Amino acid sequence: MIISKIINVIKQIKIKELGVKIESCHLCQWRLQIKIHNDEMGVRCTRCFATPVSQSLGLAFKKHFNTSTKTVYELSSRGSFVRFLKKLNVKLVLSEYFDAVENGVTHKGILCQNVEKLTFIDNSFDICTCLEVFEHVENDIQGFREVYRVLNKEGVLLFTVPIDLNSVTIERTKVVHGQRKNTLEPEYHSDNIRGTSKVFCYRNYGYDIVERLKQVGFKECEIYTPPKSSLFGFGRPIIIAKKG
Repeated sequence: MIISKIINVIKQIKIKELGVKIESCHLCQWRLQIKIHNDEMGVRCTRCFATPVSQSLGLAFKKHFNTSTKTVYELSSRGSFVRFLKKLNVKLVLSEYFDAVENGVTHKGILCQNVEKLTFIDNSFDICTCLEVFEHVENDIQGFREVYRVLNKEGVLLFTVPIDLNSVTIERTKVVHGQRKNTLEPEYHSDNIRGTSKVFCYRNYGYDIVERLKQVGFKECEIYTPPKSSLFGFGRPIIIAKKG
C-alpha cells in the first residue's frame, strides 16, 4: 500500500512546483511536508500522506478534543484522518454511505449510514466529523438536522466542504418530484472508496453555510481558517458548529 502511494506521488511530481517544508503534520506530528504541484492535493505529509484538508481538520479537532470526550462519529471509514482518530482513547464509530445497502447495515465490515436518516439514538456522540461529504448530500439541511440530533447537548460538529468564502452557497440542482433537475452544468467529485470520479455534487458552499447550520439549531457556528503560512498556504477552512 505504501509503495503504491509513493509511486503515485512520483508520477504527479511537477519539478518546477516541487517544494519541501519543515512543518509538523497536524495528524502524525512528522516534521516534513512536501509539495509536488501547486494545489491542495499536491501537498502531503511525507509520513502519513495527509493532505491539507485532513491536516486542517485535525488541527481544529485537537482544539475541541479534551478529556471529557468519550464518543466520536466520523462519516468515513478510512484515510489519514481516520487513522489519527483510531489512536485516541474514545469510542469511535465510522461509516460510509452505500446506495445499494440498507441503512444501518454493515457491509464488508463497514457500517452503512445515510446522514439524512442516521440510525443512532439521540445524544449519542460528543463530536462528529467529516471531510467533503455534505456537498454530496441531496438534502443537506436534513443531514445537519440529523447530526444535531445525535450529538449530545455540548456536542460539536467539525467538517470540511469545498467552500468559497467570497461567495454565497450556490445550488447546482433542484429535486422536483423525486427527479434531479440540474440548474448548472453537472459537477462530479472522486470517491476513493468506490473507485470512481462520478459522485454528484449538489452545491458549492459559501460563507453562508453557518446560517444553514443555525437553521437546524446549532447555537455557535464559525469558519476557522488555518494560518496562511501553514501547509504551503493550502490550509482548508473548517466549519465548526456547537450544539450547546
